Amino acid sequence: MNPVLKKLKVASQNITLLYVEDNEGLRKNMLELFERILDNVIVAQDGEEGYAAFLKSSPQIIVTDLNMPKLNGFKMIRKIKALEPNSKVIILSAFDEKKQLYKAIELGVFRYLHKPAKAMELLQTIQEAVVAIEQDKYRELFVTQLQTIFNYQNSIVIMIENEKIILSNKRFLEFFSVSDLENFYEKYQDISQLLLEHNDFLFSTTSQSWMQIISKNTNKLFHTKLKGPDEKMHHLILKAREVPQKENTYVLSFEDVTELNLMPLFDNTAPQDDLHQDDKKAIMHFMNIIKDNDAKVKIHNFYRGLTIVNPAVITNITEDEVTFQTAFAELKIVHITKFMSISSEIFPQSVICKSIKEVDFDKQTITIDSMIFASKSSTDRKYARLEPEEEHSCSFFYKDIKFVGEVRIVDLSEVSVKLEFNALPPGIAIDNKVKISMNLNVESKILSLVTDATILRIEENSRTFNVIVLFTLKEKELAKIKNYLIKRQMILIREFKTIGI
Repeated sequence: MNPVLKKLKVASQNITLLYVEDNEGLRKNMLELFERILDNVIVAQDGEEGYAAFLKSSPQIIVTDLNMPKLNGFKMIRKIKALEPNSKVIILSAFDEKKQLYKAIELGVFRYLHKPAKAMELLQTIQEAVVAIEQDKYRELFVTQLQTIFNYQNSIVIMIENEKIILSNKRFLEFFSVSDLENFYEKYQDISQLLLEHNDFLFSTTSQSWMQIISKNTNKLFHTKLKGPDEKMHHLILKAREVPQKENTYVLSFEDVTELNLMPLFDNTAPQDDLHQDDKKAIMHFMNIIKDNDAKVKIHNFYRGLTIVNPAVITNITEDEVTFQTAFAELKIVHITKFMSISSEIFPQSVICKSIKEVDFDKQTITIDSMIFASKSSTDRKYARLEPEEEHSCSFFYKDIKFVGEVRIVDLSEVSVKLEFNALPPGIAIDNKVKISMNLNVESKILSLVTDATILRIEENSRTFNVIVLFTLKEKELAKIKNYLIKRQMILIREFKTIGI
């Protein structure tokens, strides 16, 4: 057997073909050709008989003439397509007028061949029809699987158009205890009314609706607070995806994280003791959400006060570890400091990595296995705080008396300075008024600053004490310290780049 025919015979094993032709001689010849490649061939001598055969056997491929008695080809095709739109109809006709071609296109005919068709041309067309049938099966299977995933996944999924829900999965209906979307709107009127106000959460305001906020921030993760039919407050994380080529249409997915009890983390008035600062389970849950949504995080670190921030992606998560891929500069600083913090749009606070398990320069990855929520985020810094050069000096005055012990500047900004003492000056306490005199080395020039200050915090270390003081500089002195910090920052950048690993 011809290799082409053999291949077609194998591919069409489960295919049934209906051949409709009123010319007896042509019908007999074509039947012999079809039976060489197909095991299941049905013949009919007119449109009426052809339609009856279709109803009985449900053939996937129909090869038909047009000009036939009782029921012409077009009328038969229309009736078949009404029942089975995916059937592959091949027209064999001696007529090739444009009017007929347009009608065939309108009916969704697979191919229109001019009679008498060459055998190889017809066989090639049947082979293409067989391939199309297989593709239809795969597409149907794929859509069925998507529908199953859509309906039975744990997340709530809806499609929304012009702020109205037009499609929902089964989880959505179960969550709101409704039978369908019509029942939902009867019960709740509008989903925006269900999004309750909470610090840093998504909800409608007087200036803009929740969907207007989403439309400006597609692919962002949002925290939401909803009151369910069980009268309980639910904490859900929302991801919005814009539907291509469909204006004002979005697919929204909500993941319920209520059981993690994280809402107090977003409440500035909540006592610190109530916050889950050591809740690794909650952090790992957030990490999984970030990875599943292909979102990014930011890794923060400091080199002598110089802020180093780089984006990172989560490449792997196990029960106890998270692996990030990030830039070389971040790998370098984490390797040096053995520390990093992580920020994300869905974290209530930055995450502090208490230990770094591995820094892999070949794979450009960092693996961590111990982490907590920070009580204060590293991203909250309003002013850069940099370590000064070694060749600096500082004097500390309390009640106009100069402290005679050793004083060193740990870091300074344009509004504060952290000082290290080997022993505390007698009697100093928080809110005390003091005076600071600093001599800083700027490109071989000495910058001298003298200012009144107020003690903000006192920290006791194993052998030393740190005292943080706040000050307000006059315009001229403020310009000097800003200029110093800019130059110092450039020096630290160059210094960091030259450090070898």
